[in-house]
Amino acid sequence: MNRMDQRFSKWTPQPWAQFALLLGLCLIIYFVNLGQWDLWNPDEPRYAEVSREMVNGGDWILMHRNGNLYTDKPPLYFWAIALSSFLWQGFTPFSVRFPSALFGTLTVLLTFFIGKKLYSSRTGFLSGLILATSAQFAYLSTRGNIDTTLTFFTTASIFCFLQWYQRRQEGGTSPEGMKGLSFYGYYIGIALATITKGPVGFILPLFVTLIFLLIQKDWKGIKAMRLLPGILLFVAIVLAWYLPAVLKGGKEYLTMTLMRHSIDRFAKGSAHIRPIYYYLFQFPPNFLPWIIFFPAAVAYGLSRTMMAKKKEFLFLMIWFIFIFLFFTLSKGKRGLYFLPLFPAVSLMIGKLWEDFISFSMRHFRHEWITIPLYVLMGVILVAGAALPWVISTKLPSYFSYSLPVALLLVGVSIGLFMLNRFKYYGAIFLLLIGMMAGGFFYTLRVVFPLANPHKTARFICQEITSRIQPGERLAIYGDFEPGPYNFYTGIVPILVLEGEEALLNFLGSAERVFCLLRSRDFLKFERIEGRPEVQLIAKRGVGDSDFILISNR
Repeated sequence: MNRMDQRFSKWTPQPWAQFALLLGLCLIIYFVNLGQWDLWNPDEPRYAEVSREMVNGGDWILMHRNGNLYTDKPPLYFWAIALSSFLWQGFTPFSVRFPSALFGTLTVLLTFFIGKKLYSSRTGFLSGLILATSAQFAYLSTRGNIDTTLTFFTTASIFCFLQWYQRRQEGGTSPEGMKGLSFYGYYIGIALATITKGPVGFILPLFVTLIFLLIQKDWKGIKAMRLLPGILLFVAIVLAWYLPAVLKGGKEYLTMTLMRHSIDRFAKGSAHIRPIYYYLFQFPPNFLPWIIFFPAAVAYGLSRTMMAKKKEFLFLMIWFIFIFLFFTLSKGKRGLYFLPLFPAVSLMIGKLWEDFISFSMRHFRHEWITIPLYVLMGVILVAGAALPWVISTKLPSYFSYSLPVALLLVGVSIGLFMLNRFKYYGAIFLLLIGMMAGGFFYTLRVVFPLANPHKTARFICQEITSRIQPGERLAIYGDFEPGPYNFYTGIVPILVLEGEEALLNFLGSAERVFCLLRSRDFLKFERIEGRPEVQLIAKRGVGDSDFILISNR
């Protein structure tokens, strides 16, 4: 081992220091710039509006959006936003995103503890760094989004299972059952995950742990999990919310939550229908840059070197494979659905890097890591060199903002090449972490605020609120939802027009009314013979679409 890697090995000798460094990194890259840009469509302002209507209406059991019953998601995440808005004095971008940043940070720390339990505190530390700086996990930890909260509770449940399983293994063949923190943490974690995002919350951790025991034919272990009392505890927690919700919402609420947003969404794909191979192309870019080392991590886990830790690797593989297959078989697919498997992949790659840095790999070719590393160097160099040219061509006014990123990428690529020549593998790992952390900090501090005028619905909503008078009606027309416009105008409800006839009748009203629609729908409206006369009041871009505000007076 060379001197630099010896220094790296001694850099954080105590677990408490590793924990503190992980916490500090998350605080810097997740929290510091959290309120620098508006809530962006579609999820952030919609979730914020559901929480605000919950607070304003005082109904903490049944949620509402645009004044109507909201059945898409369970309430725990919206409770978290409501609590955050109380702590931070209002529904601001910071307060809406705070739960995601908090649960993202806690998941990084849980990954550290799982790595410490399975391998060593150093593996946990490296795995936590990998997870914290992986592209999609970092991004979703700074967005008002449910999936980091779900990932925390599923990971917490798995952590409690591993704590019990390891203690049981250390006690030999003792049939000691789950008790204390292991029992309550495992089943309460599953219950809270379910109240966060529905049945997927209990399916993921429950099946991962049961399949692990089944593959090992550990029947005594399955019995020791105390499934019956555990499931009763789980059901009691879930029903504490769901039973009052069904009693208040009636048969319609039961049907919508149990069938449409659970079974139908999985089996029929009521939304986000994608082909079965979707995640083969979606997952790799979401786990950049660390995904490039994933094949090596799998090969290393299956190698002779890791035979002494084959159960630990088996568990991580089951964690990854089950979630991958589960969402692959679902008709409805989104890249962010994979977030609960990110800790497992981070732990596999973290173990690979720990042994690579410490030169403790035996019977395993270093080319599994160095070749992908050279590929990564090339990709980073090309990206850094091409970025200013692309920006100058597409967005010339933003050319100067691309230069720091380009210099960072080129510098990192050259640095990786030099460090690899001298086998300073610890420094290579730290440089990759620094690149991702620095790039993400710059994105949140500079890039997102620059993109904000083109992404936010706030400006078109300001046009609405500056013109509409109390008692006048606002409607939307087209395939977009009212949540963001409820949130930024404060108008509840906004009339949702379905069909051309409804639009014509609305604009033919005797009183003054306003309508928000996409530019393409407005062009179609203008071609209708005998249409009501309207005034074009404002036009603003929101994301990829141009929106137009019109009035009949």
